[in-house]
Amino acid sequence: MPKTTIVPIVCFVTLTIGLTLFGKRKSDYPESEKELKPNTVDIDTYAEGINSIFYDQNGVVSYTLRAENQIHFKSGYTKIEKPLIRLFQNEMPRWNIEANQGHISNSENDSTSGFERKNLELSGSVEILGLDEFGNRMLISTEFLEVDPMNEILKTDQRVEYKMANIQHSAAGMIANLQDEEIIFREDVRGSYEKTNN
Repeated sequence: MPKTTIVPIVCFVTLTIGLTLFGKRKSDYPESEKELKPNTVDIDTYAEGINSIFYDQNGVVSYTLRAENQIHFKSGYTKIEKPLIRLFQNEMPRWNIEANQGHISNSENDSTSGFERKNLELSGSVEILGLDEFGNRMLISTEFLEVDPMNEILKTDQRVEYKMANIQHSAAGMIANLQDEEIIFREDVRGSYEKTNN
């Protein structure tokens, strides 16, 4: 079932910055930490205390996005600090994804809804916390993660660490389809299993 963005809600304080300062940047897509502090001429809006809720076509919560702050650039590119994404399945929160920072970009239009899909790139201490169908807690950590929240697809080429009860895995790269509860580790997969006594 395709999911669409219906209602973004911004809580707390939303500030629009006047674009009156001078200066130029090389790009709205920062390549280094030094460039992550943009010139205010390129900024469209700034907001703090972000709490957005996204619904599917049936009005059921699909996912939520929280962040400490958000900087939106004229180009349509958005940077967020301390993001927390919560993915819902059957109206229940099943997965939490958090990181130090993230970038949001629009991808192609969803032909069934007319809305633009959002893709997120998260970086810095990315953690994916979820429960399996039996209620067992699992944790996946990495330094970079691409998230398609509508389709609940996660991708990374970076090293990932997977922990669940008495199972530990690590690999170089991962593709996860959370709707189908399928995780594929790409290369250099290593793991250990600790037998538990009954």
